[in-house]
Amino acid sequence: LLRGKHLSVHTSVWVCTFAICQFGESFGSSLKDCPFLKALNRVDLTVLVVDRDADSLTRCWCALEMHHTISRDKDLELYTSFGQVGSNRASSGPLVDAIRRWDI
Repeated sequence: LLRGKHLSVHTSVWVCTFAICQFGESFGSSLKDCPFLKALNRVDLTVLVVDRDADSLTRCWCALEMHHTISRDKDLELYTSFGQVGSNRASSGPLVDAIRRWDI
């Protein structure tokens, strides 16, 4: 990802897992007020990194973030520990099949 997008040490990256306490946090009075979507409104690319069991595909916040990204016609990329999903390094297997079946 770093090489492919020509990111530098000065590129800002917001990591949802580390940025917000997801238990007991105030998320606003509606979805449009939640910090997840506020952050996504400021970016051109959303990256979802999934484990081999695709557990993130079962999380409603991940679905919301992916839906919001797609509905705004922004770039969405999925990565595994092997690389970008769809590349030669991550083009088949149970994880890729789970992502293909996922309907957001």
